[in-house]
Amino acid sequence: MWRIWMVMDPRKVIIVGGIAVASIVATNHFVQLSTKYSCWLDGHGSGSCLAAAPATASNAQHNAPLPN
Repeated sequence: MWRIWMVMDPRKVIIVGGIAVASIVATNHFVQLSTKYSCWLDGHGSGSCLAAAPATASNAQHNAPLPN
């Protein structure tokens, strides 16, 4: 294992790795924010920009709180 660090400088590997991880995280956040479920740039909360669905049994709320 020490031979790998003889070829690559550990400081550069850590810095390049951190930059790579930060760019992946930033890309993921921008993709998540550009979906139709996140319209906070318009001044609305999460999901409020979606069209209201009719209240039927087929679209029941799946994350309803548990009964007491």
